[in-house]
Amino acid sequence: MPIPTWIAGRLQPEPAASRMLYNTLFKHSSTYMATMMVTATVAGLGYDAIMNKLWNMNNKGKLWKDVKDKYADLAD
Repeated sequence: MPIPTWIAGRLQPEPAASRMLYNTLFKHSSTYMATMMVTATVAGLGYDAIMNKLWNMNNKGKLWKDVKDKYADLAD
């Protein structure tokens, strides 16, 4: 069955990069799940690191690691 002309004008050739990405990571459900699990883990670790850095920057001088030297002498 030939492709109707109104559809044929909308079809674009698929870029090689997206075809390679699909065939490598998303074609099979096992590689898709592994890709999603690795992506979620890396994204979670990255988000955690960024949020800890922002928290430490915003609370500098108020955290125990910043003031413990001041109070360690009082305990002795």
